[in-house]
Amino acid sequence: MASSYIKSVPAPVDSIPKSGAELNTYLNDVVAEAHALINTLVTPPKDPWTFNATKTNKYGSVEISSRNKSISEGTEYWFARRSVHPVLDEKLKWEDFENLLFHGHSENEREYGPTVSRVDKMGFEWDSSATSVPGWRIVQVAGYGIHHHLPWPFNARVFPILLILASAVDKKEFMVISIPIAIPPDSTGTNVETQETVPIISAKTTVGQYVAVERVICEESADGKSNVVWSMATASDASGNLPMALQRRVIGTSIFKDVEAFLDYVQKKKA
Repeated sequence: MASSYIKSVPAPVDSIPKSGAELNTYLNDVVAEAHALINTLVTPPKDPWTFNATKTNKYGSVEISSRNKSISEGTEYWFARRSVHPVLDEKLKWEDFENLLFHGHSENEREYGPTVSRVDKMGFEWDSSATSVPGWRIVQVAGYGIHHHLPWPFNARVFPILLILASAVDKKEFMVISIPIAIPPDSTGTNVETQETVPIISAKTTVGQYVAVERVICEESADGKSNVVWSMATASDASGNLPMALQRRVIGTSIFKDVEAFLDYVQKKKA
């Protein structure tokens, strides 16, 4: 079935319901679609995913895969990663993922994202207080502008997203859903680091599109030990003068590096 919401084609921000029954329907549809997608990621990868590589960092191995995904506009190319992290007493706990990857997700991304140069929280408001998604608790619905620096001679990029944070009601599981949105060129936001009001799109910034679903779940192994399984699937278009063939070569490496960058951040916060 073609994807309606989880795709790299930006939705006009005004087309997304802000509250009430329409927002409730929207969130139910988005969460269901995101969960169905992320549930297709298994080890070893199987159809529709194709295994690309297993890469190793100082914390363990990360499995990279890719696929073509049907969307209402045609098809798009997706990458994914999956890694398993043993819970090790004080060294790494479920709460580390919950507190640093889930809560304050975009704000923390500024601290550990290798290419993230700035994060702006948008002024658009969504009231999800009255929404109900069976099996899930909606923790946040908010707009962000995620800025990335690129090596010369490429312009900086900004990726406007709708961020949806959903936590499972009856188990240790959460999803971070990032959906690309189209915003007016004069939109402003709050720089999360300085708290200044800033233009999200500047004259020297290229607007890109980015969609991602991250799922983190705590599972018990046969020997009674706990493992945190971190899965992520994404499609993007950095736009501008970056050829898509070049972007595809970079994405697999980039999402692999994000795992070590986050776990380094966890250890830094513990120091």
